[in-house]
Amino acid sequence: MPKSGALHDIAMAMELEDTQELLTEQPAKVKSSRWYVLAGVVAVVFVGCPRADLGSKKDLIQNWEEIPGIDRVVKKAENLELKQPLRNLNDLFYSSQPEELPWIRTECVIDTVQAAAYLGQAVVFLYKAIEYDGLECPDNTPVGCAVSVAGFITSITWIASYLSFAANACGAAVNSGALCAGDWTALMANFGEMATVGAAVKDDCDFSTDWGSILNLTDSSGPPPPIWQQFVPAGAAPTVETYQKVKALRESNTNRNMDITQCVMDVTNSASYVVRAILQIRSATSACPDPKACAINIMNIISSFAWISQFTALAVSDCPEGGNQKALCTADISDMVAAVTNGPAAGIASTSDCADVPDPVEEEKHLPMD
Repeated sequence: MPKSGALHDIAMAMELEDTQELLTEQPAKVKSSRWYVLAGVVAVVFVGCPRADLGSKKDLIQNWEEIPGIDRVVKKAENLELKQPLRNLNDLFYSSQPEELPWIRTECVIDTVQAAAYLGQAVVFLYKAIEYDGLECPDNTPVGCAVSVAGFITSITWIASYLSFAANACGAAVNSGALCAGDWTALMANFGEMATVGAAVKDDCDFSTDWGSILNLTDSSGPPPPIWQQFVPAGAAPTVETYQKVKALRESNTNRNMDITQCVMDVTNSASYVVRAILQIRSATSACPDPKACAINIMNIISSFAWISQFTALAVSDCPEGGNQKALCTADISDMVAAVTNGPAAGIASTSDCADVPDPVEEEKHLPMD
């Protein structure tokens, strides 16, 4: 078949120059770069040569096997080594694993529920840092202020982590970017848990303090009169006292409502971690032949049970009126165990979730996280 325009000129030039080399018995001595140049020029001719009309381009594409030396270009391409293995796209989509889909959707629900629970907890910690007597910043105790601020930041970070994991579990396919973001925000949240517990544990686990006296529960003399009384005229004192009592009652009711909100978040998180632990145990049973995935899953399971203990203890303190110091101490210790085990799990998981070319099979071996 006759060649058209520029391609014909190029082919003729190459044929005149390399006739002897193409007919020899030692084709290996031909410089491979020459054929890359030929392929590049041919591609330019195919795409944008102004001398070739649409019909001639179509003929060239249909008869590309006739290009001189094209067989060597193809052979060279076949012998190139891949820097990264090709991905099996079927592994990306959850629909290709119908037996796993119900479990993945369960994880989606748990991730969403816990993101909402930590949102409620963040609101409570923010209120405590602003208004809650004993935890208010900066006028109350430094420990209470530190716990409130660290708790708020940690809760916000957990929201980001669980929303990232939900973006993966609630979608149609594995989302490596969302898993990578979830791992890193989970690692940050675990450091926040350590900071919160580190600030609170000294006071919560110090049982030598007479808390009844501090809260005026055992002191029969009662609290000293407020300082403002010496600056108020005698006739106005009853009115001011009434205002102060009403204000204190409103603050007490608001504080109690926040405690109840925290109680609901505690119960929600405790129940959610029970379901998450079941999912993690199931994942570990199939992934433990792989040492890396097994280590991640075991640490996740330990952290989930520790968080079940923490939120159950917090519910014991937050739900009844008056609080419970022993329950708070138990919650602090459980939270520290959970953070110390879950932090390394998130860090190890990020090595596969944040890889340049993540393997969906490897990622699914350590899901669900946290």
